[in-house]
Amino acid sequence: VGQKTHPKGFRLVTNQKHLSNWYSTKTSYSKLIEEDFLIRQKTNEFFQDFLTISDIRINRLNNQNGDKALVAIEINALFPRAKEMYKKINRYLLEDSNISKLVSRSFGISLSKINLKTITSFLLKRKTRELIRFLQLITTKNYFIKINFIKNTFEDSILIAKYISDQLEKRVQFKRVIKQTIKKVNLTSIKGIKVEVSGRLNGIEIARSEWKRDGKIPLHTLKADIDYAQHIAKTVHGIIGIKIWLFKG
Repeated sequence: VGQKTHPKGFRLVTNQKHLSNWYSTKTSYSKLIEEDFLIRQKTNEFFQDFLTISDIRINRLNNQNGDKALVAIEINALFPRAKEMYKKINRYLLEDSNISKLVSRSFGISLSKINLKTITSFLLKRKTRELIRFLQLITTKNYFIKINFIKNTFEDSILIAKYISDQLEKRVQFKRVIKQTIKKVNLTSIKGIKVEVSGRLNGIEIARSEWKRDGKIPLHTLKADIDYAQHIAKTVHGIIGIKIWLFKG
């Protein structure tokens, strides 16, 4: 049986970096790991209505000062699409009338006349401030949040996995989804892709794995820039696992 190695962990010496970047003593190490988990969990919760998050990177500065350390959070997320944002913002404002009044008051005009881009940036800034305030109350540390936008879904492995997950949850056939994904990836600068799905595919009782590859995926080459991600789709028939390998060059 072939021994499988995590493509990102295998390349930490060459072109991959840790998602958390800090140094600690033995006494506070476990506490900081728990804190990192809390930061990622709450960031996903706060931004789930507006952003499709790829990854969250955490850098801790001046850690020797204890409670007065600065924590820099870098969020890499998909650039919000106009159609999706229109639906999400409408739903969000309908659910909470206080926020719709606040937006109207802030701009001094009715919601229908405000530009979608302006509302999106306003709500993102508001959510960012709320998250910083929440984390400061819990950890008593200073926080800085930066959001980097990814323009194309099909240039990032976790965004591709989330796209496939959404399609499978909508009961689209897995073979069709994989073909569409590979077609769209071929339009980008990506040199190779491998997609694997496992579980009760198309509702068949016996679980199985299916995979398809297009282009090169040199997993044994340490210098190769391999972007790997795994995600799950919660379908009616059960959970389907999704794995993505992208060869970026």
